Amino acid sequence: MSLFKERKGAKMPVDRSLIGKKTNVHVVDVEKGHIRRFAEAVGDPSPLYVDEAFAESTPFRGLIAPPTFATTLARVIPGPLADVPGFDLHRVLHGEQEYVFHRPMRPGDRYWVQQEVIDVYDRAGRSGRMTFIVIETRAKDINDLPVVTGRETIIYRQD
Repeated sequence: MSLFKERKGAKMPVDRSLIGKKTNVHVVDVEKGHIRRFAEAVGDPSPLYVDEAFAESTPFRGLIAPPTFATTLARVIPGPLADVPGFDLHRVLHGEQEYVFHRPMRPGDRYWVQQEVIDVYDRAGRSGRMTFIVIETRAKDINDLPVVTGRETIIYRQD
């Protein structure tokens, strides 16, 4: 599922009024098979993600997910811009991604995931005006303790 729904037609009204726009909280279950397939897809051969006996012998005391697996948490829920009229996915570029890990993600965990637009600003580019939209994704466990916080900056070409 895409982070955004594609909307053609009218120009997207992107401005600072989007700051604070949040998604509903969604439940996401982390599964061992998803971790294994993700590690294979990104070409990461670490046994920490697939070999239970090895992972048990490490300080992690069990399987963990690769760090960039956190990206998948935001891809299974509709994003905070999904219902903005006029949004055109063809105008979006990925700008930047960063994570703060509060602890490792593990198979069998259940997370409450929510996204929020935390900043919107404009810059002039060679091809016209660009709007930068910073979206924060927060994942917490069943005890409401943080697991990972991700920040993604997308670039929306206005002209």
